Amino acid sequence: MRFAIVITGFVLVASACTGTGDVTHDSSTTTSSTTTTTTIAGSECRTGELPFVEDGVVAVLDSQGRDARAIGDLRWLPSDDCERIELTFLSEAGSPASSIGPVAVAIMPDAGIVRITLSEDIVDSAVADTKLNGGLVDRWFVVDGIGDGLVVDLHLGERVAARAFSTTSPGRVVIDLVPAGDDRPITGAVESGGIVLLSPRRGVGLYPLQITGYAAPDVDAVRIRLTDQLGVAIDRSISTLSPAFVWHAFRLTLDDGPSGAVDLFVGTVDENDEPIDGITVPLDLP
Repeated sequence: MRFAIVITGFVLVASACTGTGDVTHDSSTTTSSTTTTTTIAGSECRTGELPFVEDGVVAVLDSQGRDARAIGDLRWLPSDDCERIELTFLSEAGSPASSIGPVAVAIMPDAGIVRITLSEDIVDSAVADTKLNGGLVDRWFVVDGIGDGLVVDLHLGERVAARAFSTTSPGRVVIDLVPAGDDRPITGAVESGGIVLLSPRRGVGLYPLQITGYAAPDVDAVRIRLTDQLGVAIDRSISTLSPAFVWHAFRLTLDDGPSGAVDLFVGTVDENDEPIDGITVPLDLP
């Protein structure tokens, strides 16, 4: 189902190594969208008694009825000491939805991601991603292939505490973010060439090796290669086709493979199987 509208505003992550060496970004591309930005007067995102959470489940929300079928907009509302994210939704007719059904919000502090998991009824989106460069939220992605419905991943610039609530008429999900006061670094995802790699990170790895991430809406398949000193040891292709114009999740588990120093390539290739875009991560495997 595709929603013809005019936009006036605008996968659990595996444990990863936090090495400090470089990861190769073979090229960089992004989908485009615009973002509604409004400054909150009086730090509205800190008012009220709803508690903030730094790790795990932030909120499990629900509402009577559910006419939401698509994400309509993502609004970023920063203030001096907090940031608010508002998700709005559309009905099947393309009008503002009045209720959205079940929603789960969780925070993965080491990975630097707040994940909003939506109802299986919400399967389309008018927006796919955008770069915010905020103090707390750096970027967000709409992704399918992780749950029954779509998820929205907020990629963070630092550790935060979050709270969440929903409204009806109009149906919205609201996430408030404040600094956690924890200066430990986050591992963060790596993004390049229309690929977001969540795991693994560079450094020492173990089998089974979990390779997870998501691909841009215009990427039909992701090529995953492990190369050692003798050449390409593992070469797999994973379809990332999606019925909606959003990012699509991929996941590959390798129970065994080459040992020692290897390069993991995750990206796209041309008709001659030569890399076009993507990410190369050096690993040390047993």
